[in-house]
Amino acid sequence: MKWLRTESYHIPTILAISLHLGIVIVGLVVADFSSSEPPEPKRPPIVNATVVDVSETIIGKREAEQRAAEQAALAEERRRQAQQKADSERRALEERRNQLAREKQAQEAAKQKELERQRQAQKLEQERAAKQAEEKRRLEKRLAEKQLAERQLAEKQRIEEQARKEAEAKRAQEERQRQQEEQRLEQERQRQAEAAKIAEQKRAEEAAAQAAAEEKKKKAAEEAQMVQSISSLINSRVAAVWSRPPSARNNMRTQLRIDFLPNGEVLNVQIMKGSGDALFDARAVDAVYKVRRIEELAQVDSYVFERNFRTVELIFNPQDLRN
Repeated sequence: MKWLRTESYHIPTILAISLHLGIVIVGLVVADFSSSEPPEPKRPPIVNATVVDVSETIIGKREAEQRAAEQAALAEERRRQAQQKADSERRALEERRNQLAREKQAQEAAKQKELERQRQAQKLEQERAAKQAEEKRRLEKRLAEKQLAERQLAEKQRIEEQARKEAEAKRAQEERQRQQEEQRLEQERQRQAEAAKIAEQKRAEEAAAQAAAEEKKKKAAEEAQMVQSISSLINSRVAAVWSRPPSARNNMRTQLRIDFLPNGEVLNVQIMKGSGDALFDARAVDAVYKVRRIEELAQVDSYVFERNFRTVELIFNPQDLRN
């Protein structure tokens, strides 16, 4: 009957259609029974269609009662569900309240437990602090007694040490005075001896200086003579191998710088000041290289060589040239 509940406004239309179909069927049956009679001209059937108010019929009343019952049942179901929801919410609220109460009770118990623990800890700390303070007082007393004994001992030792130092200082003073007198006498003796030594040394130094001066003068003269001799030797040997250029004239001169090795070999030749004639200067340089070595330089003392012959400046000025 679901269609009756959900679409009750179609019922009158359906009943009207059913009524018309019933009339048509009855007409067909009657016509069949009278088919043995001569047929009469057929007339179209006249059907009176009437809209029936279903709500006035038995079916309509039943449906109305059923709808009312269903609506009542639906309302009851809604009320029951609302009651269940309210009961569920009430139970949940009660459970929440109980849970909060249990939690509060647990928190209070934990708080009391923590307070008790803190009281016990504070008590233990106070006992420990008291023991520590007592131990500190005992140690401080022992330390004070020890320090007093040490001070007394130190004072005794200081007095004894002071007496010892005073006696030692007296002995030291007497010893210093004795040593100072001995030192004064020794210094006087040394002064006299040093004066005599200085006088003797001065005489010896003066004699040595005079001898050294004479020796130096002698060596300087010998060295000057040697330098003059070897310089003349170098000049003569260079002149001996010099190849006279056609352009050479009297008063032409070139200044050469000659570097020698300790064995007398020529190391290098440079023109310091030319004659104005390039060929004349070049022939002078060639002549030095032709000499190649001055054997006499190998016999010269090293200090004389380094001072006079490591580098020699030679003024090459032949005198037998044309005017």
